[in-house]
Amino acid sequence: MAPTIGRIAFTIGVFLVTLSLIPLPFLPWGSAEFVVSVIAFVISSIFLALVIWDVRRQARLPVRKPEAKPPDMMEEGEED
Repeated sequence: MAPTIGRIAFTIGVFLVTLSLIPLPFLPWGSAEFVVSVIAFVISSIFLALVIWDVRRQARLPVRKPEAKPPDMMEEGEED
C-alpha cells in the first residue's frame, strides 16, 4: 500500500470509529440503533486494525537490492 493511501485509509478508519462511538452513551440498551452502532464500531475497528497491520507489515519488509550473481554462477565472458 502506498504511504498516501495508507494515511487516507487510517484517517477514514479513525473517523468511522469516532463516529460510531459518539452516539453510544445516548442510545438506550437493546434498541435497534444501539445494536447498529455497536456493529458499526466493530466493523470499523476491524478495518482500522487491518490498515494498521498492513502498514506496519510493509514498513518491516526489507528492501531487496538486486544481487550480483556469484562468481561460480557466471558464464564465460560475463562480468559483474
